[in-house]
Amino acid sequence: MDERYRLLFDAISKQGNNSRYEIDAKEDVHPLQMPLVKLEGAENYSSWAEHAETILVSRKLEGYVLCTIEKPTDEDSKEGQRLKTSNALVRAWLISSMSPQISKQVERIKEASEIWRLLKGTYSGVGNEMLACKIQKELHDLSQREKTVVEYVSELKSLWSDLEFYDPIGMECGKCVEKYHKWIERRHVRDFLNGLNLRFEPRRAALYGSGKLPSLEQAISAIISKENRLKLEESGGVSVSHGRSALLHALTCLGVVVVDEDEVATPEDVDEVAMAEDEDVVSLDMVLIMDTSLQ
Repeated sequence: MDERYRLLFDAISKQGNNSRYEIDAKEDVHPLQMPLVKLEGAENYSSWAEHAETILVSRKLEGYVLCTIEKPTDEDSKEGQRLKTSNALVRAWLISSMSPQISKQVERIKEASEIWRLLKGTYSGVGNEMLACKIQKELHDLSQREKTVVEYVSELKSLWSDLEFYDPIGMECGKCVEKYHKWIERRHVRDFLNGLNLRFEPRRAALYGSGKLPSLEQAISAIISKENRLKLEESGGVSVSHGRSALLHALTCLGVVVVDEDEVATPEDVDEVAMAEDEDVVSLDMVLIMDTSLQ
């Protein structure tokens, strides 16, 4: 944070000790933490705005940027002074959350709502076809490569969120919205599965071949389960251990059916096998985890 604005920010926050009207406002003006994202320009505006608005809402101060605060006719009244102080607090906080190059563009603007409006109009990029096209291409080219499944999913979700922000679609019909969300989720599942490493091909084929595409959460869970299984096998040769063979034999003697999840779509399908067989069923991944814990 720029030292000038840090001093101003701290001074405004502590002003309540020197004025009686601020005593009544202590419940309304709370300490503000800095957003995790600093505004650098159009490329990260959506992330910055989301973080900033969430923090302001949590402190009941969003009205100062969304222009929903009604100003009293007498600015020198107790309420007028309270609103003036709160506006200065939010204004200093906003300026301190930007890069120096951007803060210089708005530092002379006195109203926090005007700063917010100007930044949105300049950097939001909503409806910007070039940005939407750039993100769409990044999605098309994205694959897991050396990333873990969690890292890969995080990158995918960030791009999906940005694309939805820059290329929004407005719907009023409830049924249309529901159908749209289902269509979007199917597209997200395909994006996720198509970019996976070849080591996940058996599990991906099972997911695609199940007859019904799983939800995104189910697909991610199934692949993470496979990733954990592969890590166990690579770290200690668990797949050929005598301990595992003994464990499988013991489970079989107890009437437990062991299912290789590469042959089913999701963990939920293991439950369906159990209902069909009318027996207890566990996945092979779970057997591996049990085997490792016993070693």
